[in-house]
Amino acid sequence: MATQPARNPFRPTFGVSPTILAGRDSLLHSFRLGLAEGPGSPFRALLISGSRGMGKTVLLNEFEDAAAGQGWITLRAYPDDSMVRTLVDSAIPEALQSLDGPQSKRMLSSVAIPGIATVTAIADPSKKDPIPTLVSRLRELATKLRNNGTGILITLDELQSADVSQLHILATAVQDLLRDDFDIALVAAGLPEGIDRLLQHEGTTFIRRAERITLTPVSITDSVQMFTDTTAEGGKQMDPEAAKIAAHISVGYPYLMQLTGSLAWAQSALDNTDTITTTQVNHVRDEVIRRMGMQVHEPSLHQVPDGELTILYAMAQLSEQGSAMQDPMVSTGDIAQLMNVKPNALSMQRKQLLTRGLVEVPKYGYLSFTLPYMREHLLNNPQHRPI
Repeated sequence: MATQPARNPFRPTFGVSPTILAGRDSLLHSFRLGLAEGPGSPFRALLISGSRGMGKTVLLNEFEDAAAGQGWITLRAYPDDSMVRTLVDSAIPEALQSLDGPQSKRMLSSVAIPGIATVTAIADPSKKDPIPTLVSRLRELATKLRNNGTGILITLDELQSADVSQLHILATAVQDLLRDDFDIALVAAGLPEGIDRLLQHEGTTFIRRAERITLTPVSITDSVQMFTDTTAEGGKQMDPEAAKIAAHISVGYPYLMQLTGSLAWAQSALDNTDTITTTQVNHVRDEVIRRMGMQVHEPSLHQVPDGELTILYAMAQLSEQGSAMQDPMVSTGDIAQLMNVKPNALSMQRKQLLTRGLVEVPKYGYLSFTLPYMREHLLNNPQHRPI
């Protein structure tokens, strides 16, 4: 009987939780403590920011699982102009139904008022029920959960795309329940510059006060451990030196970690080996960079105008070759000189590139790429060179 081939345990798909989560244990622990701590915990209002592929959605998934483990119900809010209505009309009623099961509406109710009498009320079918609001729906759900000693977790991904007025209604409702000591938590995630721009609007004060978590690259030590443990979960081994090389190639960037591991695993399957070697990891490096360009850089550069592309390409030309983990900073003065313009002429395009999350300011007067291997992608793909 043929042996079933080992299945690739790495998952280079955006938003899909990895087999082994690396470098986020302390955040998960703090979140679990926050839920157990009570309504006054600052870890019940969280704002997660990070560049594309840094693992924001995965962390939201992990927070949802942690909340479920403590008996909480999760409501996912979606950043569109019907966010509140969807919560009121669909998500919360479904959650209430999951707690109660199907029930018919009661038409007769009796209320005993001490010292007066028993008042019997018969519902009038001709009278419409009050129109539910987000606050009233959340209070109804939170009250039922309070009897079980649990609460509500609301998660919101791609915060930078949220409608400000919808976000204001959501934040106000959550704050209202917190004031009355209901168990409710809100965790939102998005791109750094987009979040900063959104929070400048009035009506986002509560979100602005949320505990800010900025996701940074996973350490080399944690990354090496992830490669070793994930490979073992799939029934293979990875040479210690191969795991170190994979960690350096993926530069602590969660999506790249899964991509590097997945391709190295695939190469070992082609070579029919039970151990992933340094040769196999090195062999897939160029494919890792190419896939990163196809899956991350291309969508990021879509519809970027020529004026901004010119700056990016100038940065790529001026950058010295080095590790993607530490892309060298480039002086805005040098960029302007290469483009044959004055430095202040770059201000508008520079601002837009920051908003798009494509560049960052490591120190005053300098720019660097936010995404690893962007330099290589630009230099290796001449279609992105401005005319």
